[in-house]
Amino acid sequence: MADLSSQHTLESTRLPILKMAGLSVLVCVLIGLGGGAVATTRGGEMTDGLLTIAVMFPGVIATLLGLNMLPARPAGMWGVPVLGGTMLRAGIVAVVGLAAYIALEPTKELFVLTLLTSLLAVLAIDVLTVLALVKSVEVVNSADESTMSVVPEGQA
Repeated sequence: MADLSSQHTLESTRLPILKMAGLSVLVCVLIGLGGGAVATTRGGEMTDGLLTIAVMFPGVIATLLGLNMLPARPAGMWGVPVLGGTMLRAGIVAVVGLAAYIALEPTKELFVLTLLTSLLAVLAIDVLTVLALVKSVEVVNSADESTMSVVPEGQA
């Protein structure tokens, strides 16, 4: 009977890439708009915050495409690839952000803070997605264990 309960933990699953993409884009847009609104109240321009959106998209898209190309794996094994994707995203965003900063000269503090806030928010989305995936497998396992019939030793 132990084989049946461990069977689900080894089942391969895929990340919900579309949900992750939608949430990541939404969060980046909201943070960019918020940064732009703060910039306008401080005498800057809305584009200072909106530049964050343009800088974040290549990193978000590259990471999610890379994760989508990976084969299905047990839910608990997604942590390392997602962490690697997060590191890749941070590197891409740093390079694109530096290029954008040099070319467009936005307000330094606002641009860096909105960029870091966006990176942190997308990291939180990634971590929570993996945790939810692992939790859903645990729920399936506990449901399977509760529905398995227990056969008395004498009748087996």
